[in-house]
Amino acid sequence: VIIGGGPAGCAAAALTARCKWKVLVIDRGMDNGFLGSLSNVSYFPGFPESITGQELVKRMRRQSELVGVHFIADTVKTLSTASLPFKITTEFGKEFDAVSIVVATGAALRTNYLHGEKEFLGRGVSHDALADGPSVAKRTAAVVGRSKTAVTEALILSRFADKIHFIIPSSKIEAEDKLVKQLERHKSIELHYSTSLKKINGSDHVSSITIFTGGQEKEIPVAGAFTYVHEYQPTTGFLDKVVELAPGGAVKVSENLQTSFEGIFACGDVLCGRPQLPAVSAAQGLLAAMSVDKFLALKRGE
Repeated sequence: VIIGGGPAGCAAAALTARCKWKVLVIDRGMDNGFLGSLSNVSYFPGFPESITGQELVKRMRRQSELVGVHFIADTVKTLSTASLPFKITTEFGKEFDAVSIVVATGAALRTNYLHGEKEFLGRGVSHDALADGPSVAKRTAAVVGRSKTAVTEALILSRFADKIHFIIPSSKIEAEDKLVKQLERHKSIELHYSTSLKKINGSDHVSSITIFTGGQEKEIPVAGAFTYVHEYQPTTGFLDKVVELAPGGAVKVSENLQTSFEGIFACGDVLCGRPQLPAVSAAQGLLAAMSVDKFLALKRGE
């Protein structure tokens, strides 16, 4: 059973099925995953043209179905490892047995979006400067946040954008002095301390941001907004006390992507606790599938 039908889950499912194992994918639905929420996937090998996240997921699912993978729309409620096979129960009251499990539930748990942030994901709003920096090349962009991650991303973004407005909702940045000084010395980065983001504006694409600073609102034209105010969370609630998790909820795995419980593997965003390049998640799904194949072959005595 593969839990999660995003790029990692679909890649794991397709390869496992090609290895002639019976595969079921349990997924909440395309609208609930991070990739499915993107109006534009900035980089996926083999797709030079623009493609939506939902279209990419549809293609990956179709590829899986063609080799025999079965998908159901549901959410895993509990996972029992008390005996083999593993016992899975879902929110809709269904029960499944699995000799091996791949957790690919992602890290899209988030409700506290900034105003306009969710609406423009993949259309000017991003959380990855290295992946989406080219979209603002030689243009003006905004970075919102006060963390070390925000600082690092702003410095990466400066490789592409001509001008960066760094919106800091605090009087100080929570990062090492060395990083802050590097940021302050950068000629293309303008720091806006004690400033809050009110809204991300646009029609089909981000065109500006509205900020509140010095007691008044101000609109700044930008071609993209890179936000790092709120963190994503991995979808691992059902794994509590089942496998070892990191403090933030991400799943800990070995080099072959096996969790702390034999026979249960994990891949994709659930490993790092935040959205990453879909291509990276898909590659991890393939690696997990290879490990599952070896595990099941040994179980069968091959």
